[in-house]
Amino acid sequence: MRTTVLLTAVALIVVATLPLTLAAQAQNAPARESSDFMPLIARAASNEERALESPAQFQFQETLEWSWGTETRTVIETTEGRADRIVSFRDQPVTPEQQAKQQRRLEKLLNDKDAVREELQDQRSESQRRIKMVRAFPLAFIFDPAVHEADGLLKFTFRPNPNFSPRDRETQMYRGMEGTVWIDVTQGRIIRIEGKLVKDVSFGWGIFGKLYKGGKYEIAQTEISHGVWRITTLNVDVKGRVFVFGSFKFFRKESNSHLSSTPASMTYRHAIEILLAEAPSDAAKPKDFASPGAVQPPSRPLRLLSPF
Repeated sequence: MRTTVLLTAVALIVVATLPLTLAAQAQNAPARESSDFMPLIARAASNEERALESPAQFQFQETLEWSWGTETRTVIETTEGRADRIVSFRDQPVTPEQQAKQQRRLEKLLNDKDAVREELQDQRSESQRRIKMVRAFPLAFIFDPAVHEADGLLKFTFRPNPNFSPRDRETQMYRGMEGTVWIDVTQGRIIRIEGKLVKDVSFGWGIFGKLYKGGKYEIAQTEISHGVWRITTLNVDVKGRVFVFGSFKFFRKESNSHLSSTPASMTYRHAIEILLAEAPSDAAKPKDFASPGAVQPPSRPLRLLSPF
């Protein structure tokens, strides 16, 4: 329970209202650089928004690395939503106890309409948050002139635009971020973003908590087939403080591999049934893996709001 509450608080902090401390900069804000490239940046952001609104569906392996270890999930995406199952924990096969926990979770999603409704609503809410943030991306920053990379990509560095007025809480965090973005000119797609917090991001006027300056964020996507792109890397490394729990560090690295297209006829229920039928074997499980007090993997993916 403490972990769930803490992660919820962290997510709230990331999307909290930032103090408007850039007034002095706004008075002397330079003209927007790289104006010739702004249509390209806007087009790339628009393409990412459309991709989020109508995503291609894949089956893949998702590996998550946390400060306490790693976990790997088999994921099946459908037009209704995503289904997943943990197949290894700390680079070891899951224990019988962990298998049983995953089995119960999936069976509940198969038989409990309320559980399915809650799960899919969480997924839709996350998607909407990402859409809001990619939509605001071209407006939230001042972009320096592009650098042409050897692979044909254009690289832009960016910093907060003091004239940007966030319309929702998700995009408030942009006031504290600067970094670099790489864009594929031919297809107009954002290939990679590396960002960092250059100022503390407060939540609740600093009373409830904050994210500290220095936090890092990285996202990258790969072209799976012609014109079809997919996020394959998503890393977050932040430190902060929550009033109730004190200081914390949130470290999460995500990588996706072995991607293949999900059949268009695949339903969410069918995906659950496939995951139930493909329960991982514990034959290779080390004898001491189920030692008393061993950390249990979370029953569902833990989410921290990210730009997109």
